[in-house]
Amino acid sequence: MNVLMMVSWFGETAGAEKGGGFHYEQAVDLNRFCNCAIYYPYDRNIEESFVSRIEGGILVYRSKYCLPQKVRNRLFMFGAMKKIVKEFHPDIIHGNVATESGRFAVMLGKLFHIPVIITEHSSTKGSGVDCFPHYYYAKFAYRHSLYNACVSDDLKNNLEKIFPQYFFHTIYNGIKISQVVNCDVKLYKKNNYVNVGMVAGFYSREIKGVQFVLPALRKMLDEGYNVFLHIMGGGGYLNEYIDLAKTLGVSDNCLFYGLCDKNKLFAIESEMDFVISASLFESFGCAIAEAAMLGKPIVASKSGGVESIVNPQNGILVETGSTEAIYNGMKLMYGKYMAYDSKKIAEEAKGKFAISKVSKKYIEIYEKVLDQYQKKGGRMGKKGTGR
Repeated sequence: MNVLMMVSWFGETAGAEKGGGFHYEQAVDLNRFCNCAIYYPYDRNIEESFVSRIEGGILVYRSKYCLPQKVRNRLFMFGAMKKIVKEFHPDIIHGNVATESGRFAVMLGKLFHIPVIITEHSSTKGSGVDCFPHYYYAKFAYRHSLYNACVSDDLKNNLEKIFPQYFFHTIYNGIKISQVVNCDVKLYKKNNYVNVGMVAGFYSREIKGVQFVLPALRKMLDEGYNVFLHIMGGGGYLNEYIDLAKTLGVSDNCLFYGLCDKNKLFAIESEMDFVISASLFESFGCAIAEAAMLGKPIVASKSGGVESIVNPQNGILVETGSTEAIYNGMKLMYGKYMAYDSKKIAEEAKGKFAISKVSKKYIEIYEKVLDQYQKKGGRMGKKGTGR
């Protein structure tokens, strides 16, 4: 079975296998059961209209994209798909994010007579599917997809409210944890402190909620709590928050690591006493799922997808958008993190999010969809599909 994963974002060629992107990791794991290739139709860096190459052991197709040139972009997609069909012969297209690559996956599936499923990764706030024109983009994609998956229960529930005529199912993002070598020598943990980890991509000024965490840290220090914050992640707004830490006077108790590869990220997190997420919204929360798989207690804002991960056995949920809420959650966890059963936290998380389990689930779905598609004589697009 040949599966073409059509994605809405993907790393540059040189870093695809190093960036830890879940599309790449899922494709690698799916290749244990089928032939999986990736098509990224939004590449702004390649010179050619289309490239095909092996990246990190995965067959990757890319077509050139330039936002103002919509007609040319569509022609490049069509031309790329003609070449992909000729070379790879996909049996199924797995689109990701209805308002982005998902809707084009459906269009190409119809043109080339290939069944399509969609996995939704974008929160309803992030994608704007309750507003024009994205509502109609998503409606078209969900209507003609033969299976609609969502990466969290929260996202599934929200989409069912907006599109009650279609069926949605929860399939979590698959998480792959690098092997962490435990040793007596701690490279990152600060002695005589309670060490708190936070993963935050600074691609947005506000979404990850660091603007609430740093003042909460200041408040804890003022009240005598011996806490040290480790922040992992890079992006355009990183320096702004480094400056904010200096302004608040917390730089001596806060370390910004910048962009980390997965091995370093997991090594740091494995030495933390607990982790924190203060996001305003999340469709899933990969960083929190990873922390849980490492057995770490969690303080997290009620940002949507994270609520499928955090429960009383592994952490504390607090309100979003509030320094006071983050402070109270951190203070409560400060006094009880040692009471959590790290082994049980890790076992539960691995049972839900391990990438091998997710891959097997998708293989079952691919086989079922292909069977249904063939029985219907290769037709897509009956109203109310996406079952």
